[in-house]
Formats: sequence, structure tokens, C-alpha cells
Amino acid sequence: IFSCTNDYDPGLIENLGMKEQPLRIITKVLTTKSPNFMQEFTRGSVIGLHVVSESTGNIYDSNPDYKNVRAEALNYKLNWRQSPDIYLNEEPVTVYAYYPYQSQVNFDPENIPVRISPDASLTKDYMYGIQASGQRAVNQISPVALLNMNHTLSLLSFQLRMTPEAEGCFLLHAIQAGGTALCFRGKMNIKTGNIGGCAGTNASTRLKLNTPRMLKKIPDEPQQLMVIPTSRIRTDGDVEVLFIINETTFKYKIPANTKWEKGKRYIYNLLFNGKDITLENVSTSEWLPVEGNMENTIL
Repeated sequence: IFSCTNDYDPGLIENLGMKEQPLRIITKVLTTKSPNFMQEFTRGSVIGLHVVSESTGNIYDSNPDYKNVRAEALNYKLNWRQSPDIYLNEEPVTVYAYYPYQSQVNFDPENIPVRISPDASLTKDYMYGIQASGQRAVNQISPVALLNMNHTLSLLSFQLRMTPEAEGCFLLHAIQAGGTALCFRGKMNIKTGNIGGCAGTNASTRLKLNTPRMLKKIPDEPQQLMVIPTSRIRTDGDVEVLFIINETTFKYKIPANTKWEKGKRYIYNLLFNGKDITLENVSTSEWLPVEGNMENTIL
């Protein structure tokens, strides 16, 4: 029997017969209230773990199996089954995570493939996980890592409404974003969530509504799609958003010098008079905090 303390003696632990302990993880996700985007991990969700030594940054215990560990959520309490299990000794670890899991023979934690689908409903909600600040060292004494999962894409939210003087019935069928400043694939750094290696020009992603929405003179539910963050919009029209209304295409050009950052939601309030689409206002909000602490984590 020994008491809990902030100080520990590895020799004492060895004498007491303490063995390596399996790593446990707890995840936290915050996001917008939308059925299209990750609210929380559910049973069957799979993430990847990258486990390194806290002091050296090298693969923990020199075990190559700890480079890209598959972890599957077992139930609503988010118990995660890892394959293989990660056993910790007295050396502290740093745990990184990403979603969705990708089985890669030559796994590179700084170059995880990211892809935007032409069908916006099929684009993955790519995420990266970092250990929450404020927790104690993760090792065999305290083998629990608290992970904040952060979105790595940008979320575009469009609210289109009719002007007061507009007349007629108008149905919104689809929204498409594309242009030379958008990429359709890249490489994500698991430690920072930044996406590099941008590839593809004139890439576009299209959100087709299952049921057309009648445009009203009051704001309706926004339509949302995800894109790779960009700071390459240098002139008006480098990115265009197309609205298919009554089977006719109407265009809105994203203004020059617009920047979309990872983990942020951009809300565009637009007006439609039956002939043209104009911007009423645009605002930015956090899609998910980048940093958190374990006091806000629900165990």
C-alpha cells in the first residue's frame, strides 16, 4: 500500500512491483449543431493515435507499432479499444490523434492525406487531437490521456434570404463552391492541424439538397460545406459560390483577400432579389476551440 503524491520514485515503484500499464484516452469534441458534421464520436468511430516520448519526440519505447495505432469507440461512454494496446512505463508520453483513421504502410504524422469530395456530403470531417493542457504526465502512474479533438477544415455557412421587395417562388436546389484558390487535396500535420502540399486548381465541391428549400424573407436554416483553409484569394472571383435556384445558376464572388482558417466557421448572410445575389454581412465564429483544459473535459 502506498499513498498518492505528486512526487514519485521509480525505484520505489519497481520495488512495489508496479508493471507497465495500458494507455487510456478520453476525447472531447465541440462543434456546430448540424447533422452533417461531427457532434461527438459514436460507437464504431475510428481514430488514429501517434504516441511519442515526451522528452525526445521519438516513437515511444522505440516500438514502430505505436506510430499509427487504430482506436475504435466501443460505446456511448467512449471507451476506446486500441490495436495494438499501448503499454506505458515510467517515461511520460505525448499522444497525438487524428480522424478519420487511415491505414498506411508508410505512415507520416506530418503528412496525413486530406481530400475534399466533389460531393460535399461525402467530405470527411478531418480532425486532429492534442493533449489538453493542465493534465499530469501520462505514464504508468497516470495512464490516461485527455485529448481535445479539433477541426482542421474551414466550415462555410450560407444563409440566403429574399429581399423585401422580391416577388415569386424560388427554390434552392444546390450550392457549389469552387475556384483557383481552392484545393481538393493536401497533407495534414497531426501535431498542428495545418494542411500543406495543396494540390488542384478549379476544384469545386457541391452540396445538393435532398429536398429543395423555398427561399423566404426571413433567415432560414443555413447550408454548410467544408473546404481546405486558404489564404490564396487574391482577387474577386478566385473563389465563386454558385446557387442553383429554380434550375438557374446564380453566382456570388468571394471578395479578394478573404482568408479561411482551420477550425473556424464563416457565416455568409446573403440577399436574393430574384435576379442577383449580394452580401448582407459575413461573420466568423469558432467552430472548435484550439486549446482546452481538463477541467472542462467530461469524464
